[in-house]
Amino acid sequence: MNTATSRFLRTPEDAAGKDMLELMEALRETPLAKKIGRRLADVPADTAHSLHGLLAMHTFLLDAYLEQHPDSKLRRPPIEEVQAAAHIIDRQFRAETFRELRHLTETSGRYTPSCYVVRLYDWDADMERLQEMRGRLDGPACPDDPQQVQQLRERIWKAENRMVREAERILESDPEIPLRQTYIEKLDAELQTLGWFARFPEKIDGPYTNRQLLDKYGILPGISPAEQYGQVEKAFRELDGRLSRLTGRQPCADDLFDSLKRKEAKAPKPSSPKRRPKADVVPKPDSPAQTQGRKIKR
Repeated sequence: MNTATSRFLRTPEDAAGKDMLELMEALRETPLAKKIGRRLADVPADTAHSLHGLLAMHTFLLDAYLEQHPDSKLRRPPIEEVQAAAHIIDRQFRAETFRELRHLTETSGRYTPSCYVVRLYDWDADMERLQEMRGRLDGPACPDDPQQVQQLRERIWKAENRMVREAERILESDPEIPLRQTYIEKLDAELQTLGWFARFPEKIDGPYTNRQLLDKYGILPGISPAEQYGQVEKAFRELDGRLSRLTGRQPCADDLFDSLKRKEAKAPKPSSPKRRPKADVVPKPDSPAQTQGRKIKR
């Protein structure tokens, strides 16, 4: 991303400020802007000038501001200009955008992306709900009931996971941007955890299990062990395949689950304990058992 742009033009409020509006209008009237083209819709994203990038970011954020404040008297940019701005931003600001997406995935969704990234990927509604729920959990409106607190945390996890899964899909689908080793290491650590669940499925419902990780990979707590095992295997195979494509290493899912099947087949079946025959107890004639209990037939 153009570093200067990222520092002074980051929010819709920045774009709608009077000084910023006047600056953008002045830039559009410069000889350079007239030479390279002032309409973003007429400029191919691949060949757009850095000035187009600045104008595109302003157009994009101004449209976001006017969507949030429909009663504003400001004139809304034409839809074709907003669409062209999105394409130019995606091209010129890609490195910074991907940096934010990586940070989002590496923090399991706890990082808050900038406004243009949120809007670029249509996360506006998700981020608004997420911020509202985080505010409730950390503020005076936090429920007193522990069960309600847990339910609120789970809703936050699910919202974060939706954004993380989408960010991972975007990152892994663009070969132009190399993935950092920390990104691969995080996915590999999650693969190791899934493998541990495959070996010890009884731990899935344990009190110390990361429930957000279960939700991310579609593993449901509280269902039958057979269903959970199937979900773990599916999640492991999918993540193992992704890591194989990203790193070039050989997949290991077949080796793991074949070994677990062999181990289960070799395990001896528990046999029912043999019942020991009861010894014939003959009480002595003078014992209480003969005088107080049932008489033994001779």
